[in-house]
Amino acid sequence: MTTQLVVCGVCGKRMTIRYCQRSKKVIPYYMCQEDSVERGEPACQGINGESIDQAISELMIGSMTPLALEVALIVQKELELRTNQIDDLRKQEIERAKYEADLARRRYMLVDPENRLVAGSLEAEWNRKLRDLE
Repeated sequence: MTTQLVVCGVCGKRMTIRYCQRSKKVIPYYMCQEDSVERGEPACQGINGESIDQAISELMIGSMTPLALEVALIVQKELELRTNQIDDLRKQEIERAKYEADLARRRYMLVDPENRLVAGSLEAEWNRKLRDLE
C-alpha cells in the first residue's frame, strides 16, 4: 500500500490516510484532522479513498508514456554518471591527502631534533595534514 498526498478540498490542508478492512478488503480512508490533532477541534472531513486512489493511479499510468520513460531512464543514467564522477573525485582527494600527510611525516622525521622551531612547525603541519585526511 502506498500513501498518496491528498489535500482537503475544504480547508486546503494535507489529509492523512488510514486503512480499514471491510469484508477481507483493505480500504483507504482519508482524514483531514490536522486541526483536530493540534488543537482538539473536530475533524474537517473524512472520505473513502478508493475512488481517489483509483483516479491517481489512472493519472500516473496515463502520464507514463514511452517518451516519459525514455527521458526518465536517460536522467537516471546521467545521475549515475555524475555520482561515479563525484566518487572518483573523492577518491582522488583522499589519495592526495594521504600523499601530503605521508610527505609531511617524512619531512618531520628527517628534521634535526636540535632544531626545535623547525621540528615544531613540521609537526604542526603533519598534524594538520592528518586532520585533513581524516
